[in-house]
Amino acid sequence: MFGLMFQRAILSSCLKSLFFAVLVSLGKTGLAHGVDLDAFNPAKTDPEQFLIAVQHSQRLKVPTNGARMKVVMREKSSGRVLKQKEIFLTRTSLPEESASQFHRNHDETVSIFRIPGAQIDELRSLQAKFLSMPESKRKAISGSLMIDVAGCKVDPEDNGQMLISTYLKTSELPEFVVLASDYDLRNVPTKQGAEQHDPIKPCR
Repeated sequence: MFGLMFQRAILSSCLKSLFFAVLVSLGKTGLAHGVDLDAFNPAKTDPEQFLIAVQHSQRLKVPTNGARMKVVMREKSSGRVLKQKEIFLTRTSLPEESASQFHRNHDETVSIFRIPGAQIDELRSLQAKFLSMPESKRKAISGSLMIDVAGCKVDPEDNGQMLISTYLKTSELPEFVVLASDYDLRNVPTKQGAEQHDPIKPCR
């Protein structure tokens, strides 16, 4: 069974919007955050029940196609990419039974994203292919799952703190589990001597 490790949070600018990325490594490394995630098995989870929640200020606009998932499988010995799959997630509604989980301030909202129906069978095929491999071959493969969330600021003059939290809910997890909590999107490291600029672009 795969283990899951919350490894790091990274930021990058893409298509004039900000992407907040949560990167998790899939391997026999144990957990770095939260025992709840121990139940999550990327190789066996039901893609149809995979949900990402993004809690953010209404000052930040997250577009309909503003979340994506990237799965990369590599050969451990060489780092060679064996399989790579990128999926833009689809916005959906918050499950009624999960609404009480989110303690929102008056200016916060929660956006929910799921895997598009057209991609579900393809992911199931990828899972089946991995599980059909001999155990020795599976142990020689490492994988990563990266979740990106794009956003832009509603007010072009807004320079205040911009916090975002991300959550995961799967067939193994009965409730949403925190991946990253209250991360300031403006907390982007810059190279020494580089010109300071606002990483959050205004919406157009």
